[in-house]
Amino acid sequence: MKRLYLLLAVFLAAVNIRAQGVLEQPVTIVGKGMLLEEALYQLADQENINLSFSNDILPDRRMDVEIRDENLAQALDYLLRGTGLEYRQLGTQVVIFPSAGQLYTISGFLEDLRTGERLISANIQELYSGKGAVSNEYGFYSLTLPAGKVSLNYSYLGYGAENRQFSLQADRKLDIALAPSLTLDPVEVVGERLEGGQSLVSYPSGHELNIRQVERLPALAGEADIIRVAHLLPGVQTGPDGVGGLHIRGGNNGQNLIMIDGVPVYNISHAAGIFSIFNTQAISSARLIKGGFPARYGGRLSSVLDIRTREGNRRAFGMKADLGLLSGRLTVEGPLVREKSSFFISGRWSFIDWFLEPLTQSLKADKGEDGFIGYRFHDLNAKLNYSLSPKDHIYLSYYSGADHYSNSGNSADTLEVRNDNLPEPAFFRFEKDYSDRISWGNSVASLRWNHLFSDKLFANLAATYSSLRVNIDYFASDSLIALSGMNTVDRLLDIGEYSSNIADLGLRLDFDFIPVPKHYIRFGANITHHRFLPGVFAYNVVEKSGNGEVLPQENKESNAVDALEYSAYFEDEARLSPRLRLNMGVHLAAFQVKEKTYWSPQPRFSLAWEARPGWELETYLSRMQQFVHLLSNSALGLPTEVWVPSTRNVAPQEGWQFGLGSTWNLKKGWEFSLEAYAKAMKQLLSYSEGALFLNDWESNVTSGRGQAFGLEGMLSKRIGKTTGWAAYGLSYADRQYEFINNGRPYPYKYDRRHDFKIAFSHRLQDWVEVSADWVISSGFAFSLPAEQYDLILPGSGEPPVTVIEYGQKNAYRMPIYHRLDLGVNFYFDTDQVRHTVNVGVYNLYNRKNPLYYDLRNRYVEEEGQVKLKKEFVPVSIIPMLPSLNYSLKF
Repeated sequence: MKRLYLLLAVFLAAVNIRAQGVLEQPVTIVGKGMLLEEALYQLADQENINLSFSNDILPDRRMDVEIRDENLAQALDYLLRGTGLEYRQLGTQVVIFPSAGQLYTISGFLEDLRTGERLISANIQELYSGKGAVSNEYGFYSLTLPAGKVSLNYSYLGYGAENRQFSLQADRKLDIALAPSLTLDPVEVVGERLEGGQSLVSYPSGHELNIRQVERLPALAGEADIIRVAHLLPGVQTGPDGVGGLHIRGGNNGQNLIMIDGVPVYNISHAAGIFSIFNTQAISSARLIKGGFPARYGGRLSSVLDIRTREGNRRAFGMKADLGLLSGRLTVEGPLVREKSSFFISGRWSFIDWFLEPLTQSLKADKGEDGFIGYRFHDLNAKLNYSLSPKDHIYLSYYSGADHYSNSGNSADTLEVRNDNLPEPAFFRFEKDYSDRISWGNSVASLRWNHLFSDKLFANLAATYSSLRVNIDYFASDSLIALSGMNTVDRLLDIGEYSSNIADLGLRLDFDFIPVPKHYIRFGANITHHRFLPGVFAYNVVEKSGNGEVLPQENKESNAVDALEYSAYFEDEARLSPRLRLNMGVHLAAFQVKEKTYWSPQPRFSLAWEARPGWELETYLSRMQQFVHLLSNSALGLPTEVWVPSTRNVAPQEGWQFGLGSTWNLKKGWEFSLEAYAKAMKQLLSYSEGALFLNDWESNVTSGRGQAFGLEGMLSKRIGKTTGWAAYGLSYADRQYEFINNGRPYPYKYDRRHDFKIAFSHRLQDWVEVSADWVISSGFAFSLPAEQYDLILPGSGEPPVTVIEYGQKNAYRMPIYHRLDLGVNFYFDTDQVRHTVNVGVYNLYNRKNPLYYDLRNRYVEEEGQVKLKKEFVPVSIIPMLPSLNYSLKF
């Protein structure tokens, strides 16, 4: 028995000695960029070490580790420093668990050191724990950390980083001002992740459009344009030279939610799409989302373009002026009350009509006409802001822009008529007089109030207004006058007017709630009153020998439609583990029009998994619904497009989109992404074949389906002397309507099978850089007449009607589109004035890319006879065109 007790005592002593020796056991672990999870698993794999921990408590931390022959306790002290985790030995097991210490929140605003403007989507990272945050649309951030020593890094594209180290022992408000980079070092162009995929706010299929890069790339006639840069991204289509609008992943021009300071804008084009309404001097940030839509966005099917405008310098007055070949820009900003209030005003005015009017006047004179063609556009951005208190801020934003086109002329000719029955010749005078005027424009305004309820809850209340107005009037007069008595023998007078308007009044409330670092919660609600006024209002006067017939003008308010749109949303961006990120939410919407109410639940889901350091897989599924429709009777994106609402007879558009993609963060700032997507749409609206452009649009439309799927790849370089990207898209898109193409599916106009784009800029010296972009893509689909014949209507007594048969819709393809643009930028400073000169060439090798085909007559000689032949002739718009822009900034 004594022997048994002795053996038991020896065994227990051995166990106790072994237990005491676990933390003293030497370990070795070496690696670069290791996750804490990976380091702990390496320790656990070593002999005689039993570690117990939950992956859910481990922070998103990467580190370079080099521990050689240190004891386990020293290794754990190093690995767990600043994580809020502790370890304890229980027998032969070492358990890792959260510290019982207090958690505190650091919150504040990030701003530009020079101007005081808030910085959007700036990165905040705690270096010890790897936890991070991103500033929201108003520069606010919130980060909760355990008590103890912290090391914070603040960074933003194009700005120098700031570091703060201190001991966190209470909630702390910390506003940070970042200084703009004083050099022309290229910065990140596209992408939304912190290094190592640490950002909580990143979206699949999302691109940050960096304004500095927009201004570096070649510009048409010196006009830097954010929409033209968007055309260079994968999945984004447009017509030749931008004409036709923005078409993303098989969607049409009216399916893009484009916002200025959170307010939807209905038309983004000047000159049918050659230029956009966005003045780059007024833009603070821009984000394009093509899929995986967060729940806070709703109302469109295909994309979101969220543009935020500048607030103005709160510390000093400044001015910037630009002069290009076609327009000029002037920006003025400064403080109203230093450090509390500022203003920002930026205007752009075209002077195309300065040379267009004399040129066209000369051309018309050569044809015996008096008159000219005129065109001009303008944009105005303005913003006021005021800090009521450290927790309250108000903003007043305004945008207004318009286009004006006119074409007028008159001509006269005299005809001598001889007749044996008349004693002398009779003279008649033909007079032709015409005038066409088109104007269109947007107005957008918002009044916003930001309030900080706590260091974790931020709110924004906004009252908004948006309108689009289109007015077209025309006048044409053809007269035959007998000169002998000056009596009108025959006169045809044609006068018409077209008008289309849409106006929105809205109220929106949004909340950002960051309860813990692993959850970023957004929720809110919105109500919008829409007033639609689509239609044609016209009258004609026909006079024959003094007798006239008048068709009365219609009441312009007769077809106005009022509607109410309600929406609410909830979304949570959650980090489920160090490698797994989830964005899940729902957007609920309702649309009430003429005693009909449509309800729409729209679930949103996206998931991102970091398979290994620098390699991330993403997938998403989203449902979108759109209660407004854009109808067009033109393929050119002209302002005769009209916005109409869903009604009792016209259902809302609906779309589902699924995507699966992968992103590789490579060395030296390179990144490669690949994504496959599929989109299904229904209740798409279009004019029926043969429909007239009448007031009663509901009787002239047809509803159909569409689908699109494809593969997109993009290789980008974000840092270094050379930055840019190359993008390729393989896509398929079609449509099917009951009363178009005999109900058969047909290719969508922008079903462009292959699309390759490359854009880059390279800094040669601090004062000079070169840039280029090249585009090549499959031609878009279109229809051509197959045959023409005359049809006599029995019993009508009318002359034959000419009928044109088009055959299969969109059965033809335009030639391959390609274009090369080059640019050179020069920078120099004198007496606190920054000078920039941009020179370049658009369409360097003068490629004639057809916009459409025109049917023209041509006389040819055949078998000794002159015969008339009709042929289709391609019509292109912009040839090789030089660009020049000079800007100075005080």
